Amino acid sequence: MKRDSVLVLAARGLFSALETWKALLLFLVLNAALAAAFFHPLASALHQTLDKSPWAERIGAGDGSLHTFFMAFTRTRPDVLGDFEKWDEALTGERGERSERRPSGKAAPLSGFFGTTGLSGSAVAYAALAALLAALFSGGFAGRFGAERDRTSLAAFGADAARFAVPSLLFGGLSLAGILVAYRWVYAAPGTLYEADELRYEWEATGLLLLRLGAFLLVAGYLRLVVTYARAAMGQGAVNPFAALLSGFGFVLGRPARTLTLEVFFGVLGVLPLLVWAFVGPVWNGGALADVALIFAGQQLIVFLRIVTRAGHLGAASAYLKRSRESASPAPAPGVRVAPEPSSPPSAGGPAAAPAP
Repeated sequence: MKRDSVLVLAARGLFSALETWKALLLFLVLNAALAAAFFHPLASALHQTLDKSPWAERIGAGDGSLHTFFMAFTRTRPDVLGDFEKWDEALTGERGERSERRPSGKAAPLSGFFGTTGLSGSAVAYAALAALLAALFSGGFAGRFGAERDRTSLAAFGADAARFAVPSLLFGGLSLAGILVAYRWVYAAPGTLYEADELRYEWEATGLLLLRLGAFLLVAGYLRLVVTYARAAMGQGAVNPFAALLSGFGFVLGRPARTLTLEVFFGVLGVLPLLVWAFVGPVWNGGALADVALIFAGQQLIVFLRIVTRAGHLGAASAYLKRSRESASPAPAPGVRVAPEPSSPPSAGGPAAAPAP
């Protein structure tokens, strides 16, 4: 198997990520603290609202429909959960029935999305903070993956995270801005060119939606790839952020298929734990507290595996970049010695330089 094959690079990336296990655990702890700060106010509001509600008794007894309860609760208490129709608009790129429309009747992509309240609005802020934390840690991971030793050192990881904090945040901001632009013009804007209800067959609307979604994911994937390889180049000595960004862009442009395959591989690898939890993950029924501990441990394991996956992708990118540079550097042939050039030419009439052996 070739040293730069997808499976070999993926294995090297995951191994490099596991070498930084202290940083992975630190990221897991900080992520759990951020999640607790996010969900605690929501849990308090739900307890105050539902503990004395007849819906709680009906659902606990198995006599109530969870979907009916959710629809009724969102109507009566929109301040708790917020307007989830904005999330539906973001996923479909189309306006909902209750949304205000422009005079032209066309949708305004992401209009009002960042101003929602309740849980839907807090989720936007939580996602932004989580992306900020991930960008800071990505600089540390890039520095450790570019180093040859001390990958397990948490002090060295912290030094790299501080040293690459500004460029890594800049790359993260550029990635987010590019993805939003791609959403606006690649996914949402083509949806305003036709009306799904006016199409003759339903499969036509579904096909156009999937085509828009596929084009958006392709563009967003390449934007993420450029940022990933720019971070890898930064960790391997590219001090100038602009030079690192150009290096990442050129590397991805020269190897579009293999870099995208690595992106898809780690993307699927990151989704697998979520699918496993969705099908076999337990749900607490209000019984023993030990069940809550097991559920919490399982959830943290899923988060840890996703963190390892994302760090492993950066590790694979760093290994791929380093391998390509080693292949591009010609090695001297065995048994051949290169004579050093004289520092100054011999003086006129002086002795001639001895030939190199």
